[in-house]
Amino acid sequence: NPEDTLIMPRGLGTLGFTSSRAWYDMIKQFEYDGFTIINSLESYDICTSKYLTYIVFTNNSINTPKTVRIAHSEDADRAFKELKTNFPIILKSSTGTQTGVGVVVIESMRSLHSMIQMILLYNKYLPIIIQEYIKTDYDVRVVVCNGEIIGAIKRKVIVGDVRSNVSLGADAEQFELTELEASESIRITETVKGKLIGVDLIPAKNREKEKPYCIEANANLGFGGIEKALKDSPTEKILTSFLNRDNWT
Repeated sequence: NPEDTLIMPRGLGTLGFTSSRAWYDMIKQFEYDGFTIINSLESYDICTSKYLTYIVFTNNSINTPKTVRIAHSEDADRAFKELKTNFPIILKSSTGTQTGVGVVVIESMRSLHSMIQMILLYNKYLPIIIQEYIKTDYDVRVVVCNGEIIGAIKRKVIVGDVRSNVSLGADAEQFELTELEASESIRITETVKGKLIGVDLIPAKNREKEKPYCIEANANLGFGGIEKALKDSPTEKILTSFLNRDNWT
């Protein structure tokens, strides 16, 4: 019954990678039938494409790393010129990365050419992007639910790596957001049309006055790392929030 049922499709991964069209269509049917989905497929579609996320962010004045899509195997020179930055840069799949796997640091044009050619040799239609590299010692995962901050954790970048995924071994601890970081996290969640979103930030040098960089918005976030790092269970707060029927569709 749509009036007393919430659906959180944890198995709805990325089409062609970790999910099939049949799963997507099933959730779409639930939406047509009036069920509340956490998150909606509209939000899911934005968040599972890093390039579409970039477009949405730039159209809404959200700070985010410069991003350029790769159109084909010989597109490296054009894309790098459009990025307007120096090496190193980040090369990643626009969709389908899991727990940081699929994120590569590129140090030279020669490496960029070779990597793009190899990736597209094995999957001609894999959407890939390049991004400017923003050096940082840590990033922040903020969980936003129904317009409220549930919690935030600081994730230290793994030594010798550029990734900070807790599932890959990164250390995490509770983090106190500034008012600007909190308000921006809520605005980002609204921009990607989400009810429950994991917002990944790189804080600015002047955290009180400068907006952070948002590196990703996750519509199907994991809770393992944040459950361990926070004193109060975020899962309990999320479930409590959805007890309020005003937060349903």
